[in-house]
Amino acid sequence: MDKVHVRPITCYERQELHRMKRQLSNHVNSRHARIVLLSAGGVRNREIAQRVDCTPQWVRRIIHRFNQGGLEAISWHPYYQAGGSPRKFLAEVVEQIVEVALSSPKALIGMTQWSLSKLREYLVSQKIVAYISLEWLRTLLKRCGIRWRRTKTWKESTDPEFWPKYRRIRRLYQRRPAVGRRICVDEFGPLNLQPRHGRCLAKAGTKRVEHLRATYRRTSGVRHFLAAYDLETGTLLGRFYSRKTWIEFLRFLRWLRRRYPQSETLHIVMDNYSPHLKEEVWAWARANNVKFYLTPSNASWLNRIECQFTGLKKFALDNSDYRSHEEQEQAIRRYLAWRNGRRAIAVEPWRSSLRRNAPSTCRAAA
Repeated sequence: MDKVHVRPITCYERQELHRMKRQLSNHVNSRHARIVLLSAGGVRNREIAQRVDCTPQWVRRIIHRFNQGGLEAISWHPYYQAGGSPRKFLAEVVEQIVEVALSSPKALIGMTQWSLSKLREYLVSQKIVAYISLEWLRTLLKRCGIRWRRTKTWKESTDPEFWPKYRRIRRLYQRRPAVGRRICVDEFGPLNLQPRHGRCLAKAGTKRVEHLRATYRRTSGVRHFLAAYDLETGTLLGRFYSRKTWIEFLRFLRWLRRRYPQSETLHIVMDNYSPHLKEEVWAWARANNVKFYLTPSNASWLNRIECQFTGLKKFALDNSDYRSHEEQEQAIRRYLAWRNGRRAIAVEPWRSSLRRNAPSTCRAAA
């Protein structure tokens, strides 16, 4: 009976040992895994040495290593032991890189987010790789479907009637009521007159990037865009107001009611903003064939008009510096006209735009 034998192994260790045993490109790990598995199966050390083609002393040494340090003590990483940059990383190394990249940087490096240089430094310090270039690290992450994404905030609803309101709105979305029209309503704003940064296309190596003012003064007040999203036609429409009280909201509802036949019931989804809850507003709704569906508190994501404001902000407000409310409102109306299919994409032929923006000397020479 051998005095040196492997300790009891866990299910996880047995699974990893079988994986190491199948590594055709890493014969060292495969041999070490076979030694441990054979010893756990009750095979004598001398017979193990004959099967794996090594000495009994080496078998005992591997068993001692495993009993003291586990899997890490018998694993050999040629990517770290070899000098220079390896030509390729095997699947197990890529898996470890991915696991580190998806782990919390607060727990691993004490910082709030990763960068490629910090991720590479951590991988080298943990002896996962000996060296890897930033470009190759970026390529590996891209191949594994890992990319930079913005973090998002989330607010839990504390409304005691959350589930009844949620189910009522979901049932409305799932099936259109008979002789009814589903409309989502919300306010977009306040809209200030201020520079809003954005993105533009520019040729590499040039400095022709649009510039906006860095400072501004708010002296012209604000505007509020009361919008409605028709779920039946996919149309987004609305009106501008200088205030946002129940009086303006009721005026907007009357304008919206006149756009549809009086015999058609309007099922309006909106939040529980205080002007929406005025008794005068609800009394008018009961008298004009309008039904309200209030979203729960802190659950405006149930209102489908919210995602429509993203495109409106991006294509009508971002990368702009409007100097008057009329100019800003005209830009929003122009976007809505294109979005609702009431105009073509082109506002001006590009050749006319080139001639209009050409320097005066060039026009004179022509």
